[in-house]
Amino acid sequence: MAVPPEGADLISFRYHIFTIVAIFLAVGLGLLFGSSVVQPALIENLRNQANQLSRDLSDTRAEVSDLKAQVSALQRAGDILPSLDPGTLAGTPVVLVTHDGVDARLLSQTRQSLSEAAVKVVAELSVTDRMVIGDEPSRQALAELLGMAGDTDTPTLQARAAEVLAQRLAVGEPRRAVPPTGTDILDEFLTANFLTTPPGSAAISRGDLPGIGGKGQLVVVLSGGQGEPIIDPQDFFVPLVEGLVQRGATVGAGESVSTAYPFVPPLRADGSAADGTRMVTVDDLDFSVGGAALVLGLERLLFLGQGGNYGIKAGATAALPPLT
Repeated sequence: MAVPPEGADLISFRYHIFTIVAIFLAVGLGLLFGSSVVQPALIENLRNQANQLSRDLSDTRAEVSDLKAQVSALQRAGDILPSLDPGTLAGTPVVLVTHDGVDARLLSQTRQSLSEAAVKVVAELSVTDRMVIGDEPSRQALAELLGMAGDTDTPTLQARAAEVLAQRLAVGEPRRAVPPTGTDILDEFLTANFLTTPPGSAAISRGDLPGIGGKGQLVVVLSGGQGEPIIDPQDFFVPLVEGLVQRGATVGAGESVSTAYPFVPPLRADGSAADGTRMVTVDDLDFSVGGAALVLGLERLLFLGQGGNYGIKAGATAALPPLT
């Protein structure tokens, strides 16, 4: 074993022990500090997050419970339609207007409601995706039908198409208009495939056109479904209904409870159209109680001049119209 040369610095064993103890003490203090300062802060943050998630879950459960209660109430009303007296509207001509891709249950329930009321559905019309004007040929074709410039913007073309369709359904075929005209825009819309007939309805021939639209006919307009609509209701169906109301037509407007795109709420927000006296709106028309509201509401509008807003959403005054 080599002996250190004379005068070399030697590390004291006691100093070495003190150094090791100091290191362990520092580590211990660090752990203590982490437990008393850092860890409580982290725990508090996690606790706050957990509390927020718990509140969010509670709110979601409350919303689900409310929706279940609404659906349950609608389902319990499932037998109301067959108990209605079909005589009041029996034989009244009705035009049904909707769009491709409409909620199937909404369309089915509306048809059933009108059938129970024994009305005469003279036509079912469905707006096609060509009315979206997604290509230049569609733009040019619609502009030509409407007598407008080929570079007219899409919203203007759609609003004008809704206006002329409202005029056609409220007044009737051109020879009954004042002054009479030589072309029938309804025929042109159908021929150019801007309008068609929905699945399950009879095709419309030129011989049927004189009986579609005019004074004394009811017009029922439907919109609603999931995903993206083929055309935004506010771009076409809202101005269509407004145009019908302004021209004195008797109008019912309906949507499905769970529609992803609103139709009835914007109508209710327009005081000039849905003031409670000039039209009927139903926001749960895919349920039997909504079908009953449509039938009873149209009866009151047609014979008493009293419209109304019915259903379960904002703006509805009741689930059903008064029975007196």
